[in-house]
Amino acid sequence: MRCTQCGRESPGGSAQCIHCGGALAAPPPAARIRTSGMAIASLVLGIVGFFLFAIPALVGLVLGIISLRSIKRSQGRLRGQGLAIAGICTSGCATMLLPIMAAMLFPVFARARESARKAVCLSNVKNVCLALQMYAGDKGGMYPDGRSWCDAVAGYAPNKEVFVCPKQPERDLTSGYALNQELSKADTASIEDSQGTIALFESDRGWNAVGGWDLLTETPRHLGGDVFGYVDGHSDWVIREAAPR
Repeated sequence: MRCTQCGRESPGGSAQCIHCGGALAAPPPAARIRTSGMAIASLVLGIVGFFLFAIPALVGLVLGIISLRSIKRSQGRLRGQGLAIAGICTSGCATMLLPIMAAMLFPVFARARESARKAVCLSNVKNVCLALQMYAGDKGGMYPDGRSWCDAVAGYAPNKEVFVCPKQPERDLTSGYALNQELSKADTASIEDSQGTIALFESDRGWNAVGGWDLLTETPRHLGGDVFGYVDGHSDWVIREAAPR
């Protein structure tokens, strides 16, 4: 130890300087060794990644690599190399599950998106059916001429967007629905079963489309089924095989 007065070294264990009898300086405290927090976090995130779709494991993998490099450069001031390696391995294994989880979840999300589109289409058809009812109410109970039915009822609809199905083809169609040709210029009083009589159905023939089943879309737009609108104003989704003909 070094003397605080003369500055010369004295043997360890001495209480006083052997040269001048002065007080000896206390030895510097040993450097504190601590465990890397990132190594711990890497392991924790790797474990959590098995239960939360592997997303935390991606962060854990990065933290594990950074902590391992920091430990090696710390010259002994950091420990936790084993934790860092365990975190890297655990996070890596959890990350490999990500494609499997994505493959499992993709159909669920895709079906949810298609269900939302079907709900929009049902709402659209209902609105157009109600517009037909309002038109007929103003025209003494008569449906419009099928050749211009969209033009006739457009002013009764909330907006022209309700004529467009969210699952229509890429090309712009101003209308995704066709009018039942049997209702062209028909008197609503002559329709016995308004709840079961189809007024509108899905079609790719565009604005003012009118006709029969040959105008129905080649393939169903919504989860294997079609949306229909009825004379009484309600709309419904029906599986293609069970659709009324």
